[in-house]
Formats: sequence, C-alpha cells, structure tokens
Amino acid sequence: MSATQETHQFQAEAKELLNLVIHSLYSDKEIFLRELISNASDACDKLRVAALTDDALLAGDDTFKITLDVDHKARTLTITDNGIGMNAEEIVSNLGTIARSGTKAFAAELAEAKGSSPEDLPRLIGQFGVGFYSAFMVADKVTVESRHAGQEGGVRWHSEGLGEYSVEDIDRPERGTQITLHLKPKDGEDERYQDFTQETVLKGAITKWSDFVEYPIEMEVERYEGEADDRKMVSKTEQLNSMKPMWTRDKAGISDEEYAEFYRHISKDWNEAFAHVHFRAEGVHSYTALCYLPSKKGMELFDPSHLESKVQLFVQRVHITSECSELLPSWLRFVHGVVDSDDLPLNISRETLQHSRQLQQIQKRLVKKLLETMGKMLKKERKAYTQFWGEFGQVLKEGVWHEDGYRGDVAKLCLFPTSNSLGNDDSEDMGFTTLGEYVSRMPAEQESIWFLSGVDEKTLRSSPHLERVNGQEVLFFTEIDEVAMSKLEDFEGKKLVALDKGEVELDDATRESLESRAKELKKLLKAVKKSLGDAVEDVRLSARLNESPACLVAGENALPPQLAAMLRAQGQNMPEEKRVLELNPDHALISRLEELRSNDKERFNDTCELLHGQALLAEGSNLPDPARFAKLLTGQLAV
Repeated sequence: MSATQETHQFQAEAKELLNLVIHSLYSDKEIFLRELISNASDACDKLRVAALTDDALLAGDDTFKITLDVDHKARTLTITDNGIGMNAEEIVSNLGTIARSGTKAFAAELAEAKGSSPEDLPRLIGQFGVGFYSAFMVADKVTVESRHAGQEGGVRWHSEGLGEYSVEDIDRPERGTQITLHLKPKDGEDERYQDFTQETVLKGAITKWSDFVEYPIEMEVERYEGEADDRKMVSKTEQLNSMKPMWTRDKAGISDEEYAEFYRHISKDWNEAFAHVHFRAEGVHSYTALCYLPSKKGMELFDPSHLESKVQLFVQRVHITSECSELLPSWLRFVHGVVDSDDLPLNISRETLQHSRQLQQIQKRLVKKLLETMGKMLKKERKAYTQFWGEFGQVLKEGVWHEDGYRGDVAKLCLFPTSNSLGNDDSEDMGFTTLGEYVSRMPAEQESIWFLSGVDEKTLRSSPHLERVNGQEVLFFTEIDEVAMSKLEDFEGKKLVALDKGEVELDDATRESLESRAKELKKLLKAVKKSLGDAVEDVRLSARLNESPACLVAGENALPPQLAAMLRAQGQNMPEEKRVLELNPDHALISRLEELRSNDKERFNDTCELLHGQALLAEGSNLPDPARFAKLLTGQLAV
C-alpha cells in the first residue's frame, strides 16, 4: 500500500517577514528615499508608455514630476508623483503582497504584448517588490493615496508596519500616487540620526542616490529675498536633482564645457580633468561609461581607508554605490566617473551587486579604455602627460606590481629619469623616458636594461655604481619603482638588471686579473671584513668601479630596500639584509689600507669604518652613527 502524498504551500509570517525587510535588509536609512523615488519614476515611465496607445490617459497633462512636501510640526514627509497610479485591486496586489514587484510584472506583460526584446522596454527600476517597505525604517505609519490614470475615484492604503494594512475608497481628483510617511520620533542621541523633514538632509540624499532620475524632483523651500533692510522669507519651488545624466547623450553633441562641468559635479574637484573616456557597450550586456583622469591628486590618494575605485555605479540611472571596488583595480583609484548598466544583477536591497561575470567584463573593458587613453596622451601630449605622471605615477606603478593581467600595458606608460637625461622642465619630455624609448636607444651590444635605485635622482647621478657601465644609459628608480618593477622580469625581451646587486659578469681575462689581485690582497680583505664585523656580509674586490674606492652591493635576490621598509612599517619582522663591501683594487686608498694594516691597527680600523660610511653616503643611505663618523673624519683630517 503506497503512502498518500499531499502538496502544501509554504506559509510566510507576514509580520516577521516585514520586520526582516525593515531592520535587516538595508544598511543605510536614507535609501528609503531612493526606493520611493525609484517607484515614482517607474510610475511615470509606465504612464508614458501606456499613453503611446491611449493619450487620453494623460488628460492633457504630459509633464511628469515628483514632489516632496514636509510638515515639520506633524513630522511627515510626503512623496507625490503624477504617474500611472493604482486602483484598489492594484494597490492590494502591489503593497499587500511583500516581494511582489509591480514594475517587474508590468515589464513582463509589456514584453509579452509587444513581443519585445529586453532592450526595447522602458528603463524600469524595480525588481524585487520590497523597496516600498523600506519606508518603515524611518516611519511608524505610512499612508498611500492613489488614482489610476483614466479611472475615477481613488484608493487609500494605510499600515503601521505591524503585519496588517487597511484599504478604503476615496475621492482623489489627480492621477498618480501620494505616499505620506509619519516619521518616527527624533533620536538626537544617535549620531547617525537624520531628520528627514530638513531640506539639507533630503537634498543630500537626493543628490547622492537620485540625482539623475529622469523626472524633476521638486520641493517647496523657504528663502530670504531682498536687501538687508528689506529681507523677507518667501516660499519657492526648487528642483533637487540635476536630471543631467550626460553619459546617456551622444558624444558628438557634448561640448568640452559640458564635460568639464560634469566632472566638477561628480568629483567636487575644481581643477580641470586631464582626459576623459566615454563609450557605450552594446551586446549581451549593455552599459555606458564616462570616466575622468584627474590632473591633480587628492589628499586621500595614499590613505589606506580610501583604496577603492571612485567610479560610481548606476543601474538604469539610479545610484547604487559611490565606490564600486569591482569596477576598477586599486591602482586606478584616482579615476572619477560613472558606469550605468541596463541589467546588472543586484541583491535584493539593491545596495550591493551579486557576483557576476559581467562586472569582470566591464572592468576589463574600462581598464583597457583608460590605458589606451593614457597611451594616446603619452604620444600626443607628452608634456601634459609627464605632469599627469608626476601626480599619479606612483599609484599607476602599483599596476606593474599587481598580478591582474595589465603589468605589461602599465609598464609601457611608466616614465623614469635616466643618467643621460637633464631633467629640464622646459623640454617636451621634461627629462623622463619610457622603457620602450630606452630600449630603442640601447647599443647593439647591450643585452640588459640597466637600472639603479635610490632615494632621489640627484644622489643616483653621483653613485659609484654608474662606473660599471662606462657611460651607457641607466634608468633611475626612486620611490616605489624598484618594488613595482621587481615583478617585471623583462621588457621587450630585455632583462632588467640592477647595477647595485649581484656580481658582475666578466670576460676570462678580466676575471683572471681580478682573481690574481684578490690573492695578493687576501690578508687585507680578511682584515677589513674582521674590522667591520656584522656591518657587512663580506668584503671583495670590485670589477664595477673605476674612480670610487668602494661601494656596497646587495645579493641578486635581495628585497628592495623600499619594500623591506614598507613591510617593517606594517609590523612585519624583517631582519636587516647585510651587503657586500666591494673595494676598487686600483684605488690609492687600498694601498694606504694595506700600509695601515701592517703598521697602525687603530687607524686601520678607523679608516675601514670611514670607508664603509662613505659608501653608505654615496648611495644616499643613512649612517648608523653620524656623530661617530664625524669624529673619525675629524681625526683623520687632523693627522
């Protein structure tokens, strides 16, 4: 005998579900305004579409708007639209059923009726049918009055957010919907408290979340007018949103002045932008991007708490987030702009994105466009690009370090001073070169790209390590250059080689000569190593020096000093890496050391310490004990 199988529907406790929506779904209270204005915008869109086949629905009024009204005494906020409105059946269906989206249903019906593809539909915002209930985050009562366009009468819906609601017929002369929020009592002790009866609070929320809604959002405000002796308070209607989503317009119809004005609007930067990128992507996923490269860096560029992208994300012109980290990598965090998608998948609160391959595709295209724009500016506007590099080069070089597929592309945009440049600010390149330009100038016999790292260009120009290459051009790395470039093993087939690391490759004759001299000076090298003790890893003769008496050389795989310092600053235990002291066997000081080793041990030790200190100073490093160095030097000069 088989068991009887019964099918039951899941039951939802409406009160508990509503409580979850109110208290757990949204992290920012002011988002309720975005949600209600989005619903109002959708209502206007619906009527505009419906009127295409029945213009009687407009009743002679084809001007759409959204209005905010506040009553400070009663502590109410009212949001009104003159869109399509709802009748009694629709208001019960849309507001009486949590998570039923009227917008989504309308779009589905429209597509079915017209046989339309998604891109032919009006740009409706609502998806999940829960945004309306965000009103209960700030209100303890919500009243909705509505009249469907083309129908008589009206309907009132009222709820206190406790799991039940009431509906009654009313007389309403105007089409559209009016939502009145009875705001909760003030909580002045809460630092996050926002009084949504205040003009500044409402205007700030509109600017942040709904600035580019297609319809004007208006509010009656009070302003003083007249001269000082005859000033009076007057009421006037002001528009709170700019309604200027310039990125949706054809590029050919946008002037330079309009691009500049929009940059100031979204970035709050009154300097002119360096360049901009504006394009529309069509296909399976559609989106528009308008991004700007600034000309001047902001104070927060290296603030660890502001490493996210500054590109704002919109979905159908409704603001989702101001800093969408998924849209750009951190090494492009100085870029300002907007990306507006038609169909990005959002989570139910529309505050964050669902994981989507589409985001990765947008980022890839956007980064490519930005790098291409920088490349064009590098070729066509070299001096302007060099100034831009001076502002943002240190951040861009992080793109060489990160393993996100753009290393080679970013490396082509990097600028460096070299041993052959004059650093002339009046020149077109201002004394900087690219890796590509350096390679193009390399002699045929030069196999590697030479570079030297140090604290500043001036110090590097006098480094004894330059003697190794006998006048060949050397790139100067400062700041984080060596840290970033350590991930770039080669460029156009040429290996990057640090002049101050590892041992020099020698021909047979030179190697035999150096080995012979090392045997002659074996006791001296041993004595210098003993004298300096733990200050150096070893002491050996150098094949890289012509004029200088000594230099310090790191191991082939030693960490760049800048990286070691960064790791220590982050609290990591990084031991000091000792380096090799190389001595110039042909320098007169080496002969003098040999004499002191045999005749004056104390002066020998002092001279070894001075020699080591001199090598540190020559490369721009700090002395371990400056006072002692000065005392030893004075003693030597007095002899």
